Amino acid sequence: MRIRRSVWVLGGLFITIACLTQFCTTPSTPSENQSLYLNHGDSAHYVGLETCAECHIDKAQTFVHTGMGMSFDTVSRTKSSANLETRHVLYDSFLDLHYYPYWKENELWLKEFRLEQKDTVYIREERISYIIGSGQHTNSHLIRKGDYIVQAPFTWYAQKKQLDFPPGFENGANSRFRRVIDEECMSCHNGLPEMKVGSDRAFVSVPKGIDCERCHGPGSIHVDRRRLGLEPDGDVDYSIVNPSKLSWERQIDVCQRCHLQGNNVLKPGKTFHDFRPGMVLADVFEIYLPQYSGEDEQLFNMANHADRFQNSKCFLATNRKDKGAQFTCITCHNPHVSVKETETKVFNSTCVKCHSDASSCTETLAARTAVSNNCVHCHMPVSGTEDIPHVTVHDHKIGIYKDGTPKNNGEVVGLYSVNNPSPQTRTLIEAYLTYFEKFDPLPVYQQKAEELLKQEEYPELKIHLLYQKQSWRELTEYIERKSIEEVKGITCYRVGKAYQYAGNVPKAIEWLRLAVLKEPTRFEYKSELGSVLMQNNQWNQAEDVLLACEKQFNEYNPTLNNLGFLYLNMGKFAQAKSYLNQSLKYDPDNVNALENMVLLYSKLGDKESELRWLKMLLKVNPQHQAAQSRLNVLRSS
Repeated sequence: MRIRRSVWVLGGLFITIACLTQFCTTPSTPSENQSLYLNHGDSAHYVGLETCAECHIDKAQTFVHTGMGMSFDTVSRTKSSANLETRHVLYDSFLDLHYYPYWKENELWLKEFRLEQKDTVYIREERISYIIGSGQHTNSHLIRKGDYIVQAPFTWYAQKKQLDFPPGFENGANSRFRRVIDEECMSCHNGLPEMKVGSDRAFVSVPKGIDCERCHGPGSIHVDRRRLGLEPDGDVDYSIVNPSKLSWERQIDVCQRCHLQGNNVLKPGKTFHDFRPGMVLADVFEIYLPQYSGEDEQLFNMANHADRFQNSKCFLATNRKDKGAQFTCITCHNPHVSVKETETKVFNSTCVKCHSDASSCTETLAARTAVSNNCVHCHMPVSGTEDIPHVTVHDHKIGIYKDGTPKNNGEVVGLYSVNNPSPQTRTLIEAYLTYFEKFDPLPVYQQKAEELLKQEEYPELKIHLLYQKQSWRELTEYIERKSIEEVKGITCYRVGKAYQYAGNVPKAIEWLRLAVLKEPTRFEYKSELGSVLMQNNQWNQAEDVLLACEKQFNEYNPTLNNLGFLYLNMGKFAQAKSYLNQSLKYDPDNVNALENMVLLYSKLGDKESELRWLKMLLKVNPQHQAAQSRLNVLRSS
């Protein structure tokens, strides 16, 4: 039997979870893995929703209409919640670019264009491959580029029926078609993807939405045993995980695997595929969020329900004080049924189990009657989130909100691990460094990392900090007096770039070659290696590296521009022009490509064309002194 899948949404430096069937979180001590479950072993594999539906058709039929079940799919009018029949055009005033999404039969396209005096002077069109998000809150859009997937610069905000930029693309931060989706992002907003060996962002295949096995674990052993007629010996079937049979800590780990937006820091040797329901999440990765000095110490983000829930007095009083009690996400939420189909009384029934005495509510009878005695309305108010525009969700920090909204956060004082109250120093340092890079470049994060590194030394993290601070000389001196047995590809890249900026090109080449060797699917590493080889006049080797990079990802502007510059210096002007035109096709404001165009026509002796490209360069960068000087020379000659 085939179960038709619907879908869901993505948006953000994070692409955000748009599922209202939210779950919750709690700190837990690592290494409490319930290894009795047979599907924790390597021999277990995923079988897919259709196999599960052979026996559990009732649950499968309702699940595909939940936010999780509708989380991801290929593009279709059915999947899309956007109303694009009326012409919607986005305008980025920082880049002076317009965006127009439109349907061409059953294909969704995005047109990026620029106007000048009502004439179109630049146009680029991209066909959308996937829609991410259930449409309850948002639909965001992805484009497949060979082995890679990039996010498109538009999101449909369903609650307000509004087109706008995705989170992280607004206010001058529009990365256009350059944000590459990785395994971390995809594995939260979708089922588990198949990745190329050793890569965290080169995809072999992607599923079409979250399915049963994200909460129950791989089902092959369970299916095989059932087909043989083997039944479980006791109340718990250890061939598959039933979250309701887990301790409250492990239940919440299942939910917070995805329903907690923060800085996820993997443990050494782990990947985002390694966690399976019933395991301790902190054994695979820890989730970090900012700690604030204000009254409300937790973020109110789109997908931070888990963290806020576990800081509720209701949660703390129930789970922490009474070890036999279970107050978790699935106390209120049935993951098999859409939250849109769940009546309000289902949620309120949880409240009245403990607060059955009406006199315990201090609100007036008139106020309670006005909201039909809906506990959630007052104690889990709806408001906008701190990270996603045009979206409102219930705050899962159950409390008394006199003004109907969460309290002020105050200033950031550090980070804390949501799912491990006692994180290792190494993991905490990495959390500070990566939070600074990914989310918010506040000095406090670097300062905290630096303080911790003085207490305990971790060479790769020290290199990361020095790279962030652009302390090139200090970084190269540090690596020369340190012996590091095993170095990650990203560390090799950082060391290579530091040597380049410090003026030691041969050493830069050595380390960048090692970075490419360790992570061959990182096309940026290849492009940088090609650039430094050219800097060292190793033109033929640079050509080989850059052509390999172009074959891997043929829209990466630095590679195209590097190839244009390479062929320009090799005297192959037709090839240089071709690559530079290609670079400017993808980015009309690429200063390096414009500079190389000027250089190309200067070498060709075509002053008229050189003059034209100089004017274009100065339009993009009016402060370009060399271009202005050359323009003056040409005009006076």
